[in-house]
Amino acid sequence: MLVQSQRNALWFGTLEYSQWLPTPLTGAEMSPEAWGSGGTLLNGGGWELSSWGSHKVYTFEWPESMGKEIAQVIKSYSDGTWGRGLIYFQDPLTYTTNVLPARVADPSMALDDEGASLVYGVEPTVTATSGWQNFGLPIQGAYYDLADTDEGFRGVEDAVYVTIPEGYTLFLGAFYDATGSGGIFASPQNSNGSIGTAIQLTAKTTGDPQLLSDGFDGYPGVWIWAGKSSSGAATVSARGLVGRLLRTDLSFSSGYGLGGYGEVPYGGVTSHFLQYAYGNWIGGMGNSGCRFSGKPTYVANNGVGGGQVSVAATLREVGSWVYG
Repeated sequence: MLVQSQRNALWFGTLEYSQWLPTPLTGAEMSPEAWGSGGTLLNGGGWELSSWGSHKVYTFEWPESMGKEIAQVIKSYSDGTWGRGLIYFQDPLTYTTNVLPARVADPSMALDDEGASLVYGVEPTVTATSGWQNFGLPIQGAYYDLADTDEGFRGVEDAVYVTIPEGYTLFLGAFYDATGSGGIFASPQNSNGSIGTAIQLTAKTTGDPQLLSDGFDGYPGVWIWAGKSSSGAATVSARGLVGRLLRTDLSFSSGYGLGGYGEVPYGGVTSHFLQYAYGNWIGGMGNSGCRFSGKPTYVANNGVGGGQVSVAATLREVGSWVYG
């Protein structure tokens, strides 16, 4: 069932169970945090150091008129009622920009040990991105030598989960090149808790006409990872990724749809899809999974309608580092 209204547009939950929750109040804090230190030199000059990598911290407050039942749902997630793992959600304001975490969208953030590597135990080296101006891609890519890396899906510890809201399709565009069986893959998370067969994402180049190539729907989410599908020597140069969420019923049509054969990823796409399939790459605005920072606050306001309460919660992104 699709979102009933914009009042219930926050897809929120765990690997086991997600649902639509009321949208937090306007002005929600969603800032990145990074390591940094600075000061003043003896000669009066200044110095400043900070990490390229970062994580997000979300501070959500809900309307004072929220019912106590929904307030308890939020607390139940913090209690581990529907899963003891990470909390995953999608900010509806980022659906058509880039819902991927920053370090996945821009693989160059891992260069020089400045951010978490996309392949655990492998330190990438720099590779220039030719024609990056065509999509506004990062000017550098991350080159991974996968000779000593295990083939196939190496586990959730070495992948990033992207949740897919009910009624939506996740469209991905992956700019990379590879040798051997190397590539960037998406492993679907099945509703029964198992992880499906890995699908290698289309290796896009800066000469391609559009951003998006691969679509996923009918799954709670997908695990995105870099690696190889078989043993032997392999490499992958990851340059930039983008993920966009579009309503499934507005993205596909019966028949051949728009666009000539071979010009679009699906013969039955609509003008709604094409509206967001082109344009420039945008940095990742999503997260890799969060944990509650303490428990949500709960304030009883009045007895109207059986009780109205105020709730606030802070969640910190930890997914990319929780297994490190």
